[in-house]
Amino acid sequence: MSLKEEHDDEDLVTERFKASLSKFIFSTPSVTAQDNSSEVPNSRRSVRAATSQNLVVKPDVLPSPSRKGKRKASDGSPSKNSTKKLKRGYAPPETYAHLSPLTDYLTYGLDVVFCGINPGYMSAQRGHHFANPTNHFWKCLHQSGFTSRLLPPSEDYCLPVSFNIGLTNLVDRPSAEASELSSSERISSVPVLLAKLALHRPRFLCLVGTSNWDVVRKALLSMSTGPSSRAATKNVGLQPFKICYPPMAGPSSDTSADTNETLLFVVPSTSGRVVQYQLPDKIELFSELKKLVDKPSSEIDTSEMKHITVLTPSTKTKGISQDI
Repeated sequence: MSLKEEHDDEDLVTERFKASLSKFIFSTPSVTAQDNSSEVPNSRRSVRAATSQNLVVKPDVLPSPSRKGKRKASDGSPSKNSTKKLKRGYAPPETYAHLSPLTDYLTYGLDVVFCGINPGYMSAQRGHHFANPTNHFWKCLHQSGFTSRLLPPSEDYCLPVSFNIGLTNLVDRPSAEASELSSSERISSVPVLLAKLALHRPRFLCLVGTSNWDVVRKALLSMSTGPSSRAATKNVGLQPFKICYPPMAGPSSDTSADTNETLLFVVPSTSGRVVQYQLPDKIELFSELKKLVDKPSSEIDTSEMKHITVLTPSTKTKGISQDI
């Protein structure tokens, strides 16, 4: 073999060897002119997977991050929160004509009479005061010491005899919400309430609900006499008014001799929907009333209170009542 032939054989072997090595060379696919290289780093897709498939990497279109908090309601559509806050408007009596008023549980010389605004829908359905399971009245009554055990609403009738407590309402007719009563209904019911007090003469009247007190207070201011220095009222607690009664005609018992005036106390609504006053706050106010009830009348200074004199009615007052 000549020297030239040996050199040609070596070149042939070298070319074959290079060709075999090319099979093992890894090359990155070229990026086309349509690719936007500045967008590739923002992609959330795996670069390795895209490269292995020889695909052009394009950024994902991602939604803008949602903002936490309340979303603005669309025009004409109230938000969920605003819907909850909407109150019912006036409802005429025929709306709830299928519901009956509740029975008053009153007798002479009670320690305290609790007066609600009017019977709620569930209370009227069940025929018992403060019957809604979310109402705090019975818990407040028990945890403040007025009752020795937690009473169910179905035992409301036993309060006068067992605990010397009475129950009534400012307005007789039931409704789903107190806002469905008219102002004139509430105002016209005040004389009826005062007649009930004059007939039964409790030591304390506890108005349940500050809106209840607002109506009664306005009526009492137009009727009151006496000192005015303490006439400024509070939202809750003992109020600077006292309802006075003339002496009883004829022979009187020891109890009637002691009951010649009724003091006024206000607690917030015991409805569970009232969030301004939580259950502990309501219990505290009930407990404050219980301390006053436990005091002898002679130890409570009423000299600076305004007087409202109410004559004893000769006949039974308007509304349903049950004398015990």
